[in-house]
Amino acid sequence: MKVLVLGAQGLLGRAIVDEMKAAGHQVTTAARRGVDLALDFRFDLQPETLRPLVRGQHIVVNAIGILMERDGNTWDAVHRRATEALCSACEAERVARIVHISALGVGTGLPGGYMASKLAAETALASHGVDYAIVRPGLLVDEASPSTRLFRALASLPVIALPGLWHPGASQVAPIAVTDVARCVTRIAAHPKALRRVIELSGPQTLSYRAMLAAWRHAQGRGRALWLPLPWWLMKLMAWPARWLPQTVFSLDTLRMLQAGSVSGRSETMRWLGRHATPVFPTGPVDPATARAATA
Repeated sequence: MKVLVLGAQGLLGRAIVDEMKAAGHQVTTAARRGVDLALDFRFDLQPETLRPLVRGQHIVVNAIGILMERDGNTWDAVHRRATEALCSACEAERVARIVHISALGVGTGLPGGYMASKLAAETALASHGVDYAIVRPGLLVDEASPSTRLFRALASLPVIALPGLWHPGASQVAPIAVTDVARCVTRIAAHPKALRRVIELSGPQTLSYRAMLAAWRHAQGRGRALWLPLPWWLMKLMAWPARWLPQTVFSLDTLRMLQAGSVSGRSETMRWLGRHATPVFPTGPVDPATARAATA
């Protein structure tokens, strides 16, 4: 099967390419640099530009996405306009299926430009005739993930800020390994029947934000920390100047997603993996404080 992976130099994109090749598919990679085909969703927003890229492909995987707007990248262009152009190009070239990477929480009413653009991209897919699968993964965990590195760094501090005054750090997450998501995407792409639907993927462990940080702290061999509750409004206020720092994780939109929680009530991870997802943390609580936090 011929597969084109857009965003092949990203964290998830690279993992998808590896899984696709391991499954025996003929993979073409597309990104800004270091790949088979040059593609930049800041500018390549016309179906006519994308048609030569998707021509002859059976499956197109769109793993391009940004958490923050910077360096000329906007959510509207990279998420909505590019997806609309991609759908038109794939429809014109008779591509069998688009597998589109979205985000858990899309369509739940979360405010902000990030979620609005993700929802607009999903709407564009549903309005075209090409078969599609919208994959909404939960919190991705990988050694190379910027969010994983950030959480581990926070967990190593002697004083750890927890958002929320009444229930500090109680937001729920179900982290999932990047490799598990990539394997699911590979199997979704090769599914023999039409899909045209959303597929949510989350990990096997549901933890509170505090429990997650405590688990990472325990894995680092560190002792107890001082947990400092901070109101959500103060955390969000701190996110405004953080936009100008050299980082791509901490923003008002990511805080909104954390506050809402990143857990799926209809995860299909086991169905597409054919097994339970890989636990990100050791089973069982790491200490009594973690146990309380995990059930808060």
